[in-house]
Amino acid sequence: MKNRSTTLTWTQYALFTAIIFVLGLTPLGYIYLPIAAITTVHMPVIIGGFLFGVKGGAFLGAMFGLTSLIRCFMTPDATAAILLGTNTGGFKLYNLFLIVMIIFVPRILTGVTSSLVYKGLTKATGKDAVAMGVASFVGSITNTIFYLGGLYVFAFDQAAAGFGLTNPTAMDFLKVILGVVALNGTLEAVAAVLICTAVGKALKTLMSRAAKEF
Repeated sequence: MKNRSTTLTWTQYALFTAIIFVLGLTPLGYIYLPIAAITTVHMPVIIGGFLFGVKGGAFLGAMFGLTSLIRCFMTPDATAAILLGTNTGGFKLYNLFLIVMIIFVPRILTGVTSSLVYKGLTKATGKDAVAMGVASFVGSITNTIFYLGGLYVFAFDQAAAGFGLTNPTAMDFLKVILGVVALNGTLEAVAAVLICTAVGKALKTLMSRAAKEF
């Protein structure tokens, strides 16, 4: 019975990983609006946090990070240049540190925080939908804040230049980042609340039935 349960769990992980890769490596993972671009790649990570707990959320977050790293090679942009060192004389040990702190840590924390908040609120309120909604918002904002925060803390000059700032003060760059969080971050978080709550509720019911039948 234990082996069957383990097989089911890894099958579910594989399915969610496949979804993350499809979203992360194709245009399906990005919704372009007139005023902003919204990513949806973090949504399977958040839902995975609901369904699989902290470990599952962290694992799926790492997969999200891996797709982000692959995109740095597939569609290089200003951030990819910072992470890979293409605009600073080549890849160095510090670039490996940047990849971990800016790409992987925010994605992993997305799964971890969504799982912890969901678990805590479920126990505190007993309302599954409310817990999922709040956890979705927190998980999405976590990704945005830690990603932009990583650029601010660990790659200030290069990241500021990437945002078109010339000789910015720390406050100048911080205002730009807060603006991105307020616009893109909030839109992504709201989208995550709506989609992750609906999908999470449906999948939780289906997976509960599947576990009983498996």
